[in-house]
Parts: sequence; C-alpha cells; structure tokens
Amino acid sequence: MPKTTNKYATDSDFVRNLEQDITAFIKAGTEQTDTEDKFNELALRLFEYQYNANAPYQKYCAKRGIKPGDIESWEEIPAVPMSAFKEIPLCTFPPEEATGIFRSSGTTNPEKRSKIYLNDTGLKLLDTSYMYSVVNYLYPSGENLHTLFMSPPPHLVPPDSVLMYGYSKILANHTIGDIEYFMDEKGFNLEALVARLRKAEETGESVFVISVTTGYLHFFNYCLSKGISFNLPEGSRLGDGGGYKGRSREISKKEFFELAQKMTGVPPHCLINGYSMTELQTAFCDNVLYNYVKGIKEPRYKLGPPWTRSVVVDPETLQPLTKGETGLLRHYCLANINTVLAVQTDDLGYQIGDGFEVVGRAKGAEARGCSIAMDELISAQGM
Repeated sequence: MPKTTNKYATDSDFVRNLEQDITAFIKAGTEQTDTEDKFNELALRLFEYQYNANAPYQKYCAKRGIKPGDIESWEEIPAVPMSAFKEIPLCTFPPEEATGIFRSSGTTNPEKRSKIYLNDTGLKLLDTSYMYSVVNYLYPSGENLHTLFMSPPPHLVPPDSVLMYGYSKILANHTIGDIEYFMDEKGFNLEALVARLRKAEETGESVFVISVTTGYLHFFNYCLSKGISFNLPEGSRLGDGGGYKGRSREISKKEFFELAQKMTGVPPHCLINGYSMTELQTAFCDNVLYNYVKGIKEPRYKLGPPWTRSVVVDPETLQPLTKGETGLLRHYCLANINTVLAVQTDDLGYQIGDGFEVVGRAKGAEARGCSIAMDELISAQGM
C-alpha cells in the first residue's frame, strides 16, 4: 500500500510517533517527577491531532477561536462537556472503523448513554493507562491477593463497560487463583460472601473485596441484621468503586469508612475509593494505602497519574478556581488519543495536595457552565 499523505491519518508517522511517545510517558510510571514540560509538549501535539482529525471538536474549538499554534499551554485546550459523548461521535476516525465501543451505565437515563469509539491504538493506550494508573495505589508492595468481586461474572456484564474492561485486566494480574464473583442473575449472593470471608479469617489469607458503595451498604445491612462482623487478615483491603457522585445517598463518606472498618476489621488506609468514567481512559484512586506503605503523612485524596491533569472550575464561568474551592472537575488525559484530551465533568470537587477530592454531582443551575458549553458544541455543528 502507498504511504499515506494525510499527516493526521491513523497510520501516519505523526500519529504513530505521538502514540509511541504517550505510551512511553505512561510506562515511566506514577512516581516520575518534573513532568510538566513533557505533559505540556505531548498535550499540545495531541490537541493538534484531535483538532485536525476530530471534525466536531474542530468546529467547537473554531467557534471559540482556538486552534493549534495559537496556544502554549495545555490549560488553554478547550474542554468538551461529558454530556457531548451522549450526543455526538467524538473520535479521530470514522466511528464504523472502531474495534472497541464502550458505553456509560446510563444510571440517569438508560436511553442516553455516553459512547466512546476506540481503534487498536486507543485500546492499547487504554490498557496501558489503566494498568499503570492504579496498580501503585491498590498494590503498592506488588502483592497478589484473593479477589472477591461483588459483581456479576464477565459473561453476565455488558461487554461495552469500559470500567469492567479496565479493572478486570488489572485485577487478573494481581489475583491469586481466579477472581471470585458474588453476584448472579438473582442478585447478590450474600450467604456465599459471608462464608468466603469466614474462610479468609480461618486461613489467614488476605482478600481484596471490591464493590460499589451501594453494594457494600447492602452487604453491611445484611450482616447487621444477622449480628455478623469480621476481622479480616492483615493486608486485606476494600475497593470502593464509586458512590460519592450522582445518586443521593443515605450515608456520608466518613460514616461509610467507619462502618466498613467496624464490619470487616479493615483499617482506614486499606479502604480505597476509586474514581473513573467512561469518557476518560484512566482511573484515579485514593492515596491512603500508597502513603501508608511509603510512610507519607497527608490527607486522603485522589491522585492523578503524570499523564493526567485535573483542575477545578467555576460552575457558571468554567474559569479555574483556587485550591480548596469547590467547583466542577475538569480532567486532561493523554490516553484519550481517539477522542478529546480535555473532558469537562459535572462532578463537584476541590483540589487538595497534588490531587483532588470528589464531593458530589452538580444539578441544574449548579452546572450552568456545562450547559452553555454543550449549547456551543451543538451550535458549532451547523457552522
């Protein structure tokens, strides 16, 4: 085949070199330092690619008067509201050529779900990003554990869940034996989970229990009704895959951690909350276990890997806020090679330390800036 003359074609030297450089940056790990210049250089190259290969995004940027060569910092790259992924195919190649299509859970409206399209390059970067972004925070000593998943097994889970796709690969590489699942077509198998945790107590083998917050609350309520609690072996940990954004909840984060420790005997530094979304090809985890192993003293918060940046913006103006102020989280992720680098969420949070914390999800007028940005994106399609 003749060599492509399109600089921004998926098989061009420009795109191939960009993918290789981003991959190398990710594989350098979460402990690399002095990354600002490298991140900025890669972000501007990625913006150039996405501006020229992602037609809806180019129109959106043009409407805002921003194009490659006019900016010098990743912070100037226009962010797309995450709701746009429900309305428009945002990808750097024809959607029909995708080798992987992932959709959000659609908890608010099952008929309106975010959809991302990835090609082979995008899938490889997704794998690499997930693998390198959370392993240090879930397994800081490189250990393997028995994994107990309060989720259905893969054959019962929709194949378009990027979160299950990403986490299943991470867990499989750090699991002793096979991952054990405690949910089926009928719901949670709580009696089996109780028996498995009792076995862990008897054998002294550490376990890693993973669930969403609502799953834990369901299990803890069941145990309380039966007068059951556990003292899991040292090294056991609980992975909490969300629950602090979106749906209203009956328990605060502080109360949840206290209840989890009371019911399982797992100390606070082994209670790890994760934060991820379909529109972002990476994941964030609490720093607590990593800090405990490294002897670092600082508050609990989410740490972003070096190939990401997270800022907090005013809900109405979408202008950056100072550290500690609560606003909307905006994430920049180099692993998003097939879609857009910058994603504006409607998650409320604040910056703390070298990362951020999530406090909920904006509703209605709280997210007016996102609505305006979405209107701009839709109107740009008619240019």
